[in-house]
Amino acid sequence: MSASRRLAVVAVLLVVGAMWFVLPPVRSARSQAPDVLLNVLGGGAKKLNLFMPDFTVVGAPDPSGLSRSLAEVTAADLKFSALFSVVGGQPPLPAANPEALKKAWTDAAAAGAHAALHGLLMPRADRLEGELRLYDLTSPELRLIATKKMAVVPTEPRRLAHKMADEVVLQFTGEAGVADTKIAYVAPRDGTKEIGVMDYDGVGAVPLTANQSINLSPRWSPDARSLAFTSYMRGYPYLYRLFAFERRPVQLLAGFLGINSSPAWSPDGKQVALTLSKDGNPEIYILTLATGAFRRLTTHPGIDTEPNWSPTGREIAFVSDRAGPAQVFVMDVEGTNVRRLTQAGFNTQPRWSPKGDAISYTSRQGPHDIWIVAPDGSNVRRLTTGPGDSESSSWAPNGRHLAFQSTRQRGPRIYTMLPDGSEQQPVPNGPAEAASPAWSPRLP
Repeated sequence: MSASRRLAVVAVLLVVGAMWFVLPPVRSARSQAPDVLLNVLGGGAKKLNLFMPDFTVVGAPDPSGLSRSLAEVTAADLKFSALFSVVGGQPPLPAANPEALKKAWTDAAAAGAHAALHGLLMPRADRLEGELRLYDLTSPELRLIATKKMAVVPTEPRRLAHKMADEVVLQFTGEAGVADTKIAYVAPRDGTKEIGVMDYDGVGAVPLTANQSINLSPRWSPDARSLAFTSYMRGYPYLYRLFAFERRPVQLLAGFLGINSSPAWSPDGKQVALTLSKDGNPEIYILTLATGAFRRLTTHPGIDTEPNWSPTGREIAFVSDRAGPAQVFVMDVEGTNVRRLTQAGFNTQPRWSPKGDAISYTSRQGPHDIWIVAPDGSNVRRLTTGPGDSESSSWAPNGRHLAFQSTRQRGPRIYTMLPDGSEQQPVPNGPAEAASPAWSPRLP
């Protein structure tokens, strides 16, 4: 875009007024946005170019600058998805002025934008409402292709921005994004290890435990309400459940003599697979939460540990040294049909992709690194390489990203990457030291 055209765009954005009742909402339940994405990517583009000016605040002043700050959060979310290239930072557009909007979209399309996002904010006494409107800038009529309203409590404005980003991803791909999620982690604190939680982008980190003990292996329940974890708070490694967003006491799930560790929730949230050594040898069991009953799955002289359910709930990946150094195996949920997946190295921490098409794991072949394998043992790939150790992967709920810990910058820190190993980056605002990330499901 030439300097004169850029000045013209800015001038249009500055002079037009703000009314939001003129433009009628789109009521079609079926968005045409996937066609836009397919056309763009089918034409050879790697990302969809999205024009997104600052959000428009309707019917109220904006002393805290939500117009700019929430637009920046949404832009960062969309860039993180690796699906969009976002151009923003322009003044807000009018809420409803068809001619002015058409001029702005025309200029953006001429500059190479494929789509536009117009975000509206409506502050209320008891909530913050928002509306997104998506436009197809590849069509001659610059048509409005989707609209969605949403609301959050006033104390959580960033969550509205995350929800908008997730809706944009949903409209263009058919599956929601992961901006409105949390990452739990283990952080050192004065010689102890406590569990904390933060937004997926590292903002708003808060402690979940403060028992001045060693707390390990947080794992989210499928409804994103609670986490199972192992703690030495009573002197022994017992398995507990805490409720991340409710004032409820911590529950004891397993308190046998010996090891009570490696929790993994079934997809329906009714069962937890775990490792117990109550019968002398570490074996894998299933706990039914409603009854408190335990069912043993493995019986082998070797160590069997670290279970992880498939998305279908019909299979469980686990780690065993039954064939020598630790390797990743898969068995049916009844404990039958055991088969080995990995061959080389010392392999632990299997994590099944939400889509069911891959299992990530940690392999020690020199340093620790994250690898990935298909559930049938094929297509083995290494995702990380030094310096330092990379381990303890955790999938985002849509299967498009993984979180993991790495010591590539000295102390352990949480990073994210795409499943092909690209886009590796530290969580930008997260704790200076943190390990064992657990990516939550989408929040209710």
